[in-house]
Amino acid sequence: MKELGNAGITSPLGFKANGIACGLKKSGKPDLALIYSLVPATAAAVFTKNAVKAAHIMVDAKHLQSGEAQAIIVNSGNANCCTGARGIKDAQLVVTELAASLEVLPSRCLMASTGVIGKYLKTEKILAAIPQLIKGLGFDGSDAANQAIMTTDKFPKQATVRFLMGKKTVTIAAMAKGAGMICPDMATMLCFVTTDANISLPGLRKALKLAVDASFNCISVDGEMSTNDSVFVLANGLAENKLIGTSGPGFEQFCAGLTQVCLKLAKMVVEDGEGATKVIEMRVEGAATQAQAKQAALRLANSPLIKTMIAGENPNWGRIPAAIGAAGVKMNPDKLSVELQGKTVYQNSVSKVTDLDILVPLLRSKDIVIRVKLFSGKYSQTMWASDLTHEYITINTEYN
Repeated sequence: MKELGNAGITSPLGFKANGIACGLKKSGKPDLALIYSLVPATAAAVFTKNAVKAAHIMVDAKHLQSGEAQAIIVNSGNANCCTGARGIKDAQLVVTELAASLEVLPSRCLMASTGVIGKYLKTEKILAAIPQLIKGLGFDGSDAANQAIMTTDKFPKQATVRFLMGKKTVTIAAMAKGAGMICPDMATMLCFVTTDANISLPGLRKALKLAVDASFNCISVDGEMSTNDSVFVLANGLAENKLIGTSGPGFEQFCAGLTQVCLKLAKMVVEDGEGATKVIEMRVEGAATQAQAKQAALRLANSPLIKTMIAGENPNWGRIPAAIGAAGVKMNPDKLSVELQGKTVYQNSVSKVTDLDILVPLLRSKDIVIRVKLFSGKYSQTMWASDLTHEYITINTEYN
């Protein structure tokens, strides 16, 4: 499976994109993007599990019942959340006007929003910009769209893979935004996947769930779950490969490619975490169940003490077994093992490090690995988290 570097969401056959500034952001930076398929595409999405959801999710859930879509309009600078019935009406108005301008069915248009919560969407700015947005659609519009979806992101995030299915070439591409309010299920994150694969709706929905569970549901920046989390995938079938179902070699190959691009983006989100300086890989092994393995890994990933320890390059490794002990999972505390950067620091109830200074150089790396063995079963889970710095506080005290 070939990775195409920074190739963007217009890499698959039949996709165009664009991004412009319509005035939602005070800075004047790009804040409106459009992704468009030349033909109707099989469509699926997964959304936040937060009970308080942004307005676009209500509209999208309704439109996605058909399993088809052709366009996604995305605004940054305003989350359109906690805006009640008016927020839903505003989102519906935008997609209806977009559909009319594109001459497609309204049910085939989707929307996503990101930004500040609790402010009404300035629909007049978006509606006025739709003609320009459509006019600028191009097969080279990936970068423009990517810039327009960013909020506190420090850099754009995109990934593409290409592979053969039989004699046909299939491409899967994706872009995402996200840097803060990042926690499994999912993150304050929007992700858009385009592919020219020919895949059934049940197959696409299954593959998306598996890919998200292995990527975006395995990252944490600050343990905060957003109201707007959305991952969309459009598959327009223009690669003309044999139809992919819900199982078999073709499904497994497609699922592997989808997971690869999602995991790459998920790690980029962690790297770009607000104020982050390091990426921490949390590995939990030997859990009694898969659910307990994830519970323990999440306890590590969301621990402020561990995250600040890593940020300060402070070898206070005792915070790790302390956090695991509080995770509420089955373990053998007499055998519990903790490794930091490949060095065993705790095992069989005994410290294995007499001189903490030897750990300091290991913590200077940008990439940190913590490994914990519970000795209670055969299940394991890996999660990725950012460290927690003073800059995170600065960003979030000044945001909006």
